[in-house]
Amino acid sequence: MRRHTKILPAVTLAILLGIAFQIRVGILNRSGWGIDFDQFYSAGRLTGTGHLYEWDALRNLEAEHGHEVPTGRLPVVLYGHKLLARLPYGAAQIVWMTLCIAALAVFAITWPGASRSLMMVALAWSMPVTLILLFGQDTPFWLMFFAAALLLMERKKPWSAGFAFSLCICKFHLALGIPVMLVAQKRWKTLIAGAVSVLVLLALCFLIEGPQWPLRYAKMAQMAAFAPRSEVMPTISAIAARLPWPAAAEIAGAIAIMLLLWEVCRRMVDPGLAGAAAAACGLLVAHHALFADAVLLIPLAVLTLQRQNIPFWLKGWALLMLSPVPFLLAYAWEKPLVWQALIAPFVIAAVLALWSSESSVPAPFTESRRQAKSPAPHAIRSG
Repeated sequence: MRRHTKILPAVTLAILLGIAFQIRVGILNRSGWGIDFDQFYSAGRLTGTGHLYEWDALRNLEAEHGHEVPTGRLPVVLYGHKLLARLPYGAAQIVWMTLCIAALAVFAITWPGASRSLMMVALAWSMPVTLILLFGQDTPFWLMFFAAALLLMERKKPWSAGFAFSLCICKFHLALGIPVMLVAQKRWKTLIAGAVSVLVLLALCFLIEGPQWPLRYAKMAQMAAFAPRSEVMPTISAIAARLPWPAAAEIAGAIAIMLLLWEVCRRMVDPGLAGAAAAACGLLVAHHALFADAVLLIPLAVLTLQRQNIPFWLKGWALLMLSPVPFLLAYAWEKPLVWQALIAPFVIAAVLALWSSESSVPAPFTESRRQAKSPAPHAIRSG
């Protein structure tokens, strides 16, 4: 208790300074205020009408607030925005930001094995978090659902964990690491529950928007404004785009990252570590991602900082990834490669270091836990 009392003022000061710095950054970039929220608000008004993915209809609604961005969210996701769409735009935007901040707090508090104080400080100083709140993105809810699923797995509630994972469909392109982690650890109940829940959510998309929505969605996805240029994404596609055969390089890199995740998750006991690896690797192989989506690296960086037997240089690298320095350099020089070049090597190095520091047996997680829970025969007889 005395130790916590001593560090509390330092943690509070660090959080307040980080928030003040990020508010300043947000003010300087206020031209991007609400870009993604406008998309969700306008699409929420169209969801259920059969015209959700008609660009002219969506653009006319978004133009009322000065933005024109095609939506990449599924009908079942946007249907939840109908409640916000009933509010005046300004009030709905305040409610949305409040919900996003609350979701980030839940993510920081519930991630298994991560220091809550360190997670809160990391969020306060994170440039991706600033961009998320500035643009009004929905990544906080993805993180909240992911952290809740990990916590449910830790508490041996596999069916509920599968349902929580399925809610990551809100940004499904970032969730490729989830099935790899679950299969590698032989979490069949969680995998089945998640797969069934995803199928139900997809079926609801047809009920909400009609049978033609996949074709209309695919048509909208071909628009140039649908996704940022690959050169500015925090993914391996950003590196591959600069190579002679970008498609082949991206596919080879994605396979290598998923194989690494598979091998690591097979031997990781701690769900927080496995989840951090899955989230970070999922970001790397995502074909569509934004700078703000780099918030998925926070759990991996925090766990790297707080774990024992991690090399000092790697802890320094993790601290750098949590700081705004790489982002500011990339924006100031208008050279995103300055920041992108740090991401993939850090993820690979941190995942391997955490794997080697994990005190687990070579058996898969489920089997090792089952053996650990089973009492020895002599213990039963002597009971």
